[in-house]
Amino acid sequence: MQQNQAPQRGYLHEEYRLFHLKDKAMEQVDWHYHDFHKILIFLGGHASYAIEGQSYELEPGDLVLVPRGCIHKPEVREEFPYERYVLYLSPAFLERASDEATNLETCFQQAVRHYSFALRPPRLTTLIRLLEQVEQAQTETAFGGHLLGSCLLTQFLIQVTRAMEGQNMGYVTSAACDEKILSILKYLNLHLTEPFSIEELSKQFYISKYYMMRRFKAETGYTIHNYLTEKRLLLAREKILHGIPLGLVSQECGFGDYSSFSRAYKKRFGVSPNVPFVEETDLTLVD
Repeated sequence: MQQNQAPQRGYLHEEYRLFHLKDKAMEQVDWHYHDFHKILIFLGGHASYAIEGQSYELEPGDLVLVPRGCIHKPEVREEFPYERYVLYLSPAFLERASDEATNLETCFQQAVRHYSFALRPPRLTTLIRLLEQVEQAQTETAFGGHLLGSCLLTQFLIQVTRAMEGQNMGYVTSAACDEKILSILKYLNLHLTEPFSIEELSKQFYISKYYMMRRFKAETGYTIHNYLTEKRLLLAREKILHGIPLGLVSQECGFGDYSSFSRAYKKRFGVSPNVPFVEETDLTLVD
């Protein structure tokens, strides 16, 4: 079934937020993405998770990495209580907490590089214990509580990345995906800022143009054009926040000229590229 264009949902002003949830009934969540990173640890119930054209049947203990900007949605059977930890992480916080030798975004970067977003740790005890400690630090008022939580999160991310690099966590095989659309998604993400046309894309992947457009929207919630535009604008916003000149941002993010970039940016974020971005706080969505 085709979806409407996937929106951004949820905003994060804090460095991180951790939720431990168990729902007997959950409203249906459509395709969406976040401007921050998310980690989900599935604890119980019957659920699958769809990310960027792939769908993973989850087992208790599975860990799902959702890098910022990745479109996703949960698929939950309501007759079973859906229990999970959900961790929201600010990219700015991870950047500040990293050093030259240790990039705390590495686990998300590896997921994108492998184009696989669900992992199955052989033992989850250590990671769960760390999250329980973060959960306690997040609510306590004792001296150093927030700093302690940040330190524990750093330890958690290091443990996750070490397990991935040491191949102590296997990637979960996607239960369902359209292989042709998946190949197109991988290609678009690798060539995000390069010129493209629908006609050339259909020829390159030996698929009917109109069939490709229908299947792409059914699998992702986006048209191909809107998918590329959203990804480019998120990249542009990141470059602007790092102080890159606006004219250079427009060129480096694949927009034909600055005026078209400025219009698209203002339409998407509500302000011109030269205006500091401010977003509302809304963390009601914890899928």
